[in-house]
Amino acid sequence: MFWNTRAKDERGETIFINSRDAALYINEEFYAALNVFCMCENLGCLPFAGGWAEQPEWITQALAVLKVERYRVDEEERAQLKQREEDRKKHVK
Repeated sequence: MFWNTRAKDERGETIFINSRDAALYINEEFYAALNVFCMCENLGCLPFAGGWAEQPEWITQALAVLKVERYRVDEEERAQLKQREEDRKKHVK
């Protein structure tokens, strides 16, 4: 069985992974990146003193990727809500 990751490759095509391989992607590094992302979002600051240049490279990469993915998911949800509202209005008439 394949899972739609909802992520896109460099050509803009959807990335699918085999469900047996999911554990390879959801690992300790993933949870560390997610933890840093959530901490930064909730506290509104970077994990280390200073600006972006003072952060470890893996943190800047993780934050950049997860912020882009969060924005993409939020946009998809907004589009779905808009479509549902339009469909509801069509059925009301």
